[in-house]
Amino acid sequence: MLNTTQLGQAIRDNQLALFEARDSEFLSRCRTLAVAICEKQGSVSINDIRSHISVPDGMHPSVLGAVFRGKQFKAVGFTEASHPQAHARIIRTYQLASKQEH
Repeated sequence: MLNTTQLGQAIRDNQLALFEARDSEFLSRCRTLAVAICEKQGSVSINDIRSHISVPDGMHPSVLGAVFRGKQFKAVGFTEASHPQAHARIIRTYQLASKQEH
């Protein structure tokens, strides 16, 4: 039986997998942008993505939680979310993972 933390993680992972399958084209555009931002400024957060791309009508904003999923990016720090709906919650910042880390 899963404890509450494990259950929450399983629910999150299932939802992110759904986004990967259903919204792959949008996520690909976001990831391409994230790579470009990383190459230009050294790191990236979802704030940077939100400042360049709008979530399409009919798509839930939580799809953005899948942008940094996978081995292409590594978490390196934290910042506050900049969109008002997030109430300044703490979010991760990322850098590109080295090819050795993939």
